[in-house]
Amino acid sequence: MKRLTHVALATMAVATGFASTASAEHPQPQGAVRPAFTQVQRVDGTIVDVAVGNPAFSTLVTALQAADLVTTLQGPGPFTVFAPTNEAFKKIPAGVLNFLLADQDALTDVLLYHVVPGVRDLRYQFSPRDLRTVQEQDVYVDRERDILQINNSLVSGQVIRTDNGIIYVVDSVLLPQYR
Repeated sequence: MKRLTHVALATMAVATGFASTASAEHPQPQGAVRPAFTQVQRVDGTIVDVAVGNPAFSTLVTALQAADLVTTLQGPGPFTVFAPTNEAFKKIPAGVLNFLLADQDALTDVLLYHVVPGVRDLRYQFSPRDLRTVQEQDVYVDRERDILQINNSLVSGQVIRTDNGIIYVVDSVLLPQYR
């Protein structure tokens, strides 16, 4: 049943044109505004504390609560998190988002695809590479000058260091690949 759910999610994502997954070619997004890459901002508290304290992450917080991942991301970690903003979640068609929020297993897979164990300072990542996520699939990291991409999602330039990890603010929700 879980595999069927993942296939349904992947089918909906492809059918709606919303698939932010790594491809063999790793193309640059067309017409994307390229944000300036900034220094790391240090904030006291956990990754969850930062998300809860920032209204731009309210959809992410709702998703973390629905997937029962709040306690995990409040733990000692450390974690590297690619955090989609509310605007990133708005790119997902309402039906797909509602499906995710209603299916805890699928939602958990998607959210864990945004988490890499350990603290990865990608500001100094000059060669493209894959990073293994907690969800056990890879995300593709590419940096060219001041542009950092995770799969086809741009890092907004905001990098936040917390007590239990580091947050990269991304402009799209990343979806794992299901085979």
